[in-house]
Amino acid sequence: MTTDTIIGSKLPPHRGPETYFGSGRAAFSYLIGERIRPRRVWLPTFVCWSLVSAMERRFPEIDLRFYSVAPDLTCHYPDSLDTGEALVFVHYFGYENTTPLPPSRGTILEDLSHAWLSRLQLRGDVAFGSYRKLVKVVDGGFVRGAHNPVYEASRKLDSWLRLEATDWRDVREAENMMDRDWALCDISGQSLAVLLTVDRAVVSARRQANERVLADTFPAGTAMGTFAGHEVPMIHNRLLPSTEERDSLRSFLAERSIYTSIHWPTHPRVLAAQDRVDITGARWLEDHILSVPIAEDYDASDMHRVVRAAEAWQRAGGGGS
Repeated sequence: MTTDTIIGSKLPPHRGPETYFGSGRAAFSYLIGERIRPRRVWLPTFVCWSLVSAMERRFPEIDLRFYSVAPDLTCHYPDSLDTGEALVFVHYFGYENTTPLPPSRGTILEDLSHAWLSRLQLRGDVAFGSYRKLVKVVDGGFVRGAHNPVYEASRKLDSWLRLEATDWRDVREAENMMDRDWALCDISGQSLAVLLTVDRAVVSARRQANERVLADTFPAGTAMGTFAGHEVPMIHNRLLPSTEERDSLRSFLAERSIYTSIHWPTHPRVLAAQDRVDITGARWLEDHILSVPIAEDYDASDMHRVVRAAEAWQRAGGGGS
């Protein structure tokens, strides 16, 4: 019998380094429901609502627990993970999460949604994320590695609305549509075409440059932290002394067509768990954080416009000045 390589016209297809999904929550749900099947899942108290809602919608039978996150983003994990337990940790805003992971006989999931551009040494058993946090695509999520999911059908109406969008209100409604109804589906062809054209080095350099402008010159509050050379920021976060000052500045900027966000309002499921876990760090961040866009669409002149607007807010009496 010959041992030569088979030569034929029909051979198995190549597999890429990532498996695509329609969203980060779909990628997460695939791992939980099809690959890991845990009896308990640990999420951070400081967390995007999409992961909590995915657990509530898809896996109400799984025991959902939370671990505490401090205002400096230090994570207080459970002492250990037993067989059948899964823990998700997040590289917040592009920073590398360096909190030592607990001893584990379970599964550790690494959320790269904010850190797809950062150059990190992966530490989890599996990694997943959302492209939409960092790339201007209508949909898209991923799991690291070659998988072969059976995708669910989807009309992708939220993606349709994003492509039809004429301003931010349409985009916001598309986000609301996804929160109401999403499927464990594949990424769209439109998004894949955009994703494959991203020059990661160029995008990373622009985001890092925009971050430096705001870190050095934004006059209100304090920067959440300093990004190392291998870390690429998703957004620039300022910590304001009070909720009232934060909300005042946010409204002032919005009146000048500069739209900021809050990462994140505390999910009701986290609030309901406060008898079992310390949520003060997540609540403090919710009350003090202001997130300023630094996407590669903008340059230094745009960042200086943001700074001038914040200076005008201070001159008008914002921040008690």
